[in-house]
Amino acid sequence: MKSSGVDLAKKEMRQGRMVTPAEQARDYANGFPYSLRPRYLIACNFEEMWVYDTARNPLADKPLYRIPLEDLPRQVDVLRFLSGEAKPPEVLAREVSVEAGRIMGRLHEHAERAYGDTSKPSVQHAVSVLLTRLMFLMFAEDAGLLLSAKKDGVRDNLAFRDYVRSWSPENLSTGLKVLFDWLDTKPEDRDPYASEKLRAFPYVNGGLFREKIPIPTLDEDFRHTLIVDGCQEFDWSGVSPTVFGSIFEGALSPDHRRRNGQHFTTPEAIHRVIDPLFLDDLKEKFVDACNRDTAGGARTKALLALQDEIAAVSVLDPAAGSGNFLTESYLSLRRLENRVLFELSYTGKGAGDQTAFSGDLFSDAMDLQPKVSLANYHGVELEDYACCVARTALWIAEIQADRDTSKVLTVTRPALPLNDYEGIVCANALRIDWNDVVSSDKVTHICGNPPFLGSYRLDAIQKADRKDLFGAGGGVLDYVACWYLKAAEYMGDGPIKAAFVSTNSICQGQQVEPLWRRLFSLGFHIDFAWTTFFWSSEADDPAHVHVVIVGFSKTGEKPRVLHRTREGEAVLCDNINGYLMAAPDWFVTKSTRQASGMPEMSRGCQPTGKSLIMTDDEARGLVDAEPEAARWIRPFSMGKDFVDGEARRCLWLKDATLNDIASMPLVEERVKEVRDFRLASPKAATRKKAATPWLFDEVRDPEGTYIGVPKVTSANRTYIPMGFVTDGMIPGDMLYFIPTDDLFVFGVMMSQFHNAWMRTVVGRLKNDYRYSNTIVYNTFVFPTPTKEQKEEVERCAQAVLDARAAHPESSLAEMYDGISPVPVDASSSQARKYDRFVFSDLKAAHEKLDSAVEAAYGVDFGGDEGKIVAHLFGLYAKAVEGGNR
Repeated sequence: MKSSGVDLAKKEMRQGRMVTPAEQARDYANGFPYSLRPRYLIACNFEEMWVYDTARNPLADKPLYRIPLEDLPRQVDVLRFLSGEAKPPEVLAREVSVEAGRIMGRLHEHAERAYGDTSKPSVQHAVSVLLTRLMFLMFAEDAGLLLSAKKDGVRDNLAFRDYVRSWSPENLSTGLKVLFDWLDTKPEDRDPYASEKLRAFPYVNGGLFREKIPIPTLDEDFRHTLIVDGCQEFDWSGVSPTVFGSIFEGALSPDHRRRNGQHFTTPEAIHRVIDPLFLDDLKEKFVDACNRDTAGGARTKALLALQDEIAAVSVLDPAAGSGNFLTESYLSLRRLENRVLFELSYTGKGAGDQTAFSGDLFSDAMDLQPKVSLANYHGVELEDYACCVARTALWIAEIQADRDTSKVLTVTRPALPLNDYEGIVCANALRIDWNDVVSSDKVTHICGNPPFLGSYRLDAIQKADRKDLFGAGGGVLDYVACWYLKAAEYMGDGPIKAAFVSTNSICQGQQVEPLWRRLFSLGFHIDFAWTTFFWSSEADDPAHVHVVIVGFSKTGEKPRVLHRTREGEAVLCDNINGYLMAAPDWFVTKSTRQASGMPEMSRGCQPTGKSLIMTDDEARGLVDAEPEAARWIRPFSMGKDFVDGEARRCLWLKDATLNDIASMPLVEERVKEVRDFRLASPKAATRKKAATPWLFDEVRDPEGTYIGVPKVTSANRTYIPMGFVTDGMIPGDMLYFIPTDDLFVFGVMMSQFHNAWMRTVVGRLKNDYRYSNTIVYNTFVFPTPTKEQKEEVERCAQAVLDARAAHPESSLAEMYDGISPVPVDASSSQARKYDRFVFSDLKAAHEKLDSAVEAAYGVDFGGDEGKIVAHLFGLYAKAVEGGNR
């Protein structure tokens, strides 16, 4: 805090050195142990507050914000991020980058219109190259890399904007070709008589402007968007290259993205991958090095060794997209290296003395140079446009990182010309040898988010890719599984570590065994993982996917780290299995028999044709018109109807004769509609069923009482809502049924034990559980209780039914949402249906049932789901005669 009127930029003598107020605060902070140093510094003179971010600017020589005190009431939101109550600068920067994506999307639309037939790969390539060049030029202008980009800090003489304005729409394509040639021409080869506007541009190249591309006549819409939206009204210097995925994503239609499984990544999500993969370890070593004794040069030697280790990191992203993982990895390591360089420049006899180094390792600070190089960042990407964006993003990342380094070192590399960089290869990563991109002995880490395509959405080429890798047995696997096996083959027996963001299905249900048994048999294990979480991106129309993150290698480090997203905790363990559980590597495979000999669970009846299904009102209308139809109408329910408490009816004509049907014209008309529907099917089996249109496609008539189990239910629920059916209701094919009135079976099925097993081995539909009788129920091992334990489970199960009966106006969905915790990603309106006090009696009944079932298993885990599942895996292994590891 300085007195009123003191210039916050003016240096004053403090402890024998000339420093600004912020530099004085910086030196004071540097006297703290590293872990206690503040990130943000604030200098104030009762007229202005200057805020500095030492993570971005270790020297604290340029404020992040300058806020006049008189504006503080209006600017308070800018500072709220310091207390965690508002968006930090990096989030605000990302929002800027999203707007950049929208601008590029508009330019993309105009360019496609000008080029005409963009179905041709050559045209798509030309559009890609043109737009990435324009994007780079707008960035270069605002970043001050063009000679006349700024004058006295006033943006009134913009080289690129002025150049574009000097060309009419009809001639702009010619002007851009001339400019691109000029940017590709070395200074010594340039025409000395070129126009003044051309001479304003330095030599750039690095490969960006080398290729000659066709550029058609561009219209006024393109020119106006480029000049006004791109050059005048938007500052590209603050765009994050990591968020260039948003720029790419914004320029593509949602249909195109989803057809190719493209989902682009936020920096926060990227760090869930790269932090445990390599960054956390390096940061820990940095803290350790900073805490070393300066005597004898131990601190300096440790920091120098760490810089070499940081520079040795070499990353391959075999599904590079627009380069998000590569740029964020590069920038993160450059930021960490800058902190190392800063500490080295301060390692000496006195804080701030940049020429006094312990051990006399340097004559002055200029001997220090950054070592992290783009040459260590490699990618493979199928889409040409994405390759262009990725290369450009990495060049921009290098320029921004060099600028940050210049705040630490007095001598840095020039921003232009660009270094040649060919690290991104345009190819199908599953059809090439990754060693042709970069030899595996030169790579330390593999990471990325391969296409999010479910097994049922693959086209013919993608299915062929999968079959080439896995053979016929891989037919159930999502497309992303191919990258796991391809990476494993590339890694061999080397020390490479890998991690991918993936569709969560590869760690659920029937996909676990064909993928993870294969990888584990090759000697790989899971080092860390994040269980299912919601994936979003920066696009205006983001794709909605639920994913996992899995890190794997052959290295032997322990403990493994399992991030259990649902529980909000990280668990240290000795092993993570293919289901992302802290348990041994067992595999659950389909079974046609129940593991404990319990009653068979069957799938309900498939109508195949809607005309046999009716609402209550339709059924009443039919009976009013044809009273004899009443004997053929039965209650009917699919899984959602069952849970939501919605009444439906069906025509159940299993025992009806053709004469019976003919005597009811309205019923006969419905039967004919079913016949016509089935005859129109492309499936031969369905057309065959048209011969018996009065019957359901699949006829299973449960006799007596049964337990109804919905096939699909929300993953936000703690328990699957099941219930006894006693009114002869026909279950549809989205409702499983167990023909029994046994309270013990019902109690165990409704318990935490069964639901925990289900959550582990079940497949998912988006974020909903997709129950399976062969994978979940038949593999679940029931307890073998004593008589007293069995009776207690039955008593508690009846108490659950009684608690339900106390809420006759509520559906199963309402009750079981109401006793479940509020999901972490729920909106305020969605949150209202969870954790409701009105259902506290049902919640208490379930807690007692859980305890009774746990006692029946002869264990006392206190509801710890990890221990429960591990115990059930052990029982399953014994049930299948020693397991199927």
